[in-house]
Amino acid sequence: MKDQSRPLPAPESESADTEKYQIYSRIEILSLLREMIATRTPVTIYFNQGDDFIVSQVLSVNPDFEEVILDFGPDQDTNQRLLKSNRLLFVTFLDHIKIQFSVTRAESTSFEGGPAFRIRLPDSVIRLQRRNFYRIETPKIDPLVCYVPLPDHPDGGVSIKIHDLSVGGVCMVTAPSDVWLIKGMTFHNCKLQIPDHGEVVTGLEIRHVEDLKDSPTPLQKIGCQFVGLPAPMVTVLQRYIIKTERDRRALT
Repeated sequence: MKDQSRPLPAPESESADTEKYQIYSRIEILSLLREMIATRTPVTIYFNQGDDFIVSQVLSVNPDFEEVILDFGPDQDTNQRLLKSNRLLFVTFLDHIKIQFSVTRAESTSFEGGPAFRIRLPDSVIRLQRRNFYRIETPKIDPLVCYVPLPDHPDGGVSIKIHDLSVGGVCMVTAPSDVWLIKGMTFHNCKLQIPDHGEVVTGLEIRHVEDLKDSPTPLQKIGCQFVGLPAPMVTVLQRYIIKTERDRRALT
């Protein structure tokens, strides 16, 4: 019987939209699985074409044998149906980022004296953080900046402070007199220096511009969407967002 007492993470359909969030690095996949173990993160396993599911946890990862061990569900009949399924879909969240992967089958095993599932280490994992999933405010001290190339500018471009950030885009704050920016403008080869994570090079499209009415000096917020952000740089941003959020939680 399905437990409707708790919200479950819905699977993402695999498409061109999610392909750019696919991780194929074995090291990164192992790191994500080990983080699930450390945080005891619940994982929803869908099977039988999505008609059945159990809520489980990753118990162990054994890279030498290419295997992942997960806890049995509470209902034995459901566990047995899972073992007979020829496709399993795993969905969870780590620090507000959806993690999803699939395998063809599971086998029964034991772990520390209790019943468990054994699956093959997945070949790829979707790590999905769209613009509307999660964004962070950047540090007030030593803030991030975005360099925007401007051919007509005497310095060739300007560096603008970033107010908040997601893998979908940035919101920047600047004085109106510093640079002329309006909705619909697109800039190429913009550069974000991400501390300890590297440089992100991307296009930016301005989606909205608004005046900050409560500011003591005239300022504008410039909301921008990333254009053509490469998958490796999505990973750089995700790592920075996760680290920043963890550091912030540690201080509260």
